[in-house]
Amino acid sequence: MTNKPSSDAIEIRLTPTQKVHYFRRTGMILHSVSVPPAQLKRFSGVAAKAGSESLPVSRSAVRQLLEPRPSGGRGGGPFVVEVALTPGQKEQIGRATGHCFASLLMGPHDFPVTYHETWDDAIPLRVGRTIVIKPAGEAYKASDAHLVVELPAGDGSARGVFGTGRHPATQLALVLLEEYVRPGDRVLDLGTGSGILAVAAAKLGAGEVLALDIDAAAVAVARETVSLNGLVDAVEVGRGGVASAAPPYDVVAANIFPNVLVELAPDLAATVRRGGVLVTSGSVAARAEVAADAVRAAGLGLEERRSQDGWVGMVFRKP
Repeated sequence: MTNKPSSDAIEIRLTPTQKVHYFRRTGMILHSVSVPPAQLKRFSGVAAKAGSESLPVSRSAVRQLLEPRPSGGRGGGPFVVEVALTPGQKEQIGRATGHCFASLLMGPHDFPVTYHETWDDAIPLRVGRTIVIKPAGEAYKASDAHLVVELPAGDGSARGVFGTGRHPATQLALVLLEEYVRPGDRVLDLGTGSGILAVAAAKLGAGEVLALDIDAAAVAVARETVSLNGLVDAVEVGRGGVASAAPPYDVVAANIFPNVLVELAPDLAATVRRGGVLVTSGSVAARAEVAADAVRAAGLGLEERRSQDGWVGMVFRKP
């Protein structure tokens, strides 16, 4: 679209450089779709066409929350797209993509789609008992019990980077880190995205944190986040995957998609110290058990499982 969008338009990024504006529409069903890189262009085009042609007056709302997977895995991909569709649009996309779309669909979340016009409308955001997330420069009176995590103004999602704290997967990871990080722990944050989990781990008392991501844009944002929170000496940010880690770690955080977790399970398990834990999120309920089976097969035992809005966070301990 070349015209200036209306005030209720939502800007999304189908790729790091392609901007598309869709108009708000409530009452849709939000679906999570896992799209391999080879199918991303096709799926994005079909979804855009369904939105622009099936509802010519109001348009559709298609919200992309996640850019390329925040993982250190091999193979590049997949992408996860959260897409809000009317039943008619879902049918139209299904016809255009055939069985591909049906197999990619990870399951709907049965609640109306709502949007925040700006990042600032969404936060300060309280997560767990003590963690507060806020944009840089915004006044917030924190109590002594609060651990405030500041994110760069505009948030990383504007640059195609995952990890603003608004997504249930990120919130689950934060809550679990709050439970399991102990003072002095060595922590690995694999697929760090904005750096939010790494910063939270450091503020929870971790003695050493390594934040890794294969995406150069994520690394840049994570470094900005770490600097903003005054943690340059406590958190190291680097570009790379699990092979770039220096195990063992007391806590390994992996907010990654379930198929990536399955692929990386043996490598991730190897990075965890005996008695340490692997904290995972990023799986929808329908896919969580497959991911859990892979981690158990790698020698870790499931210690805790939590869910939020259809997403699942799990903690595995190495005996």
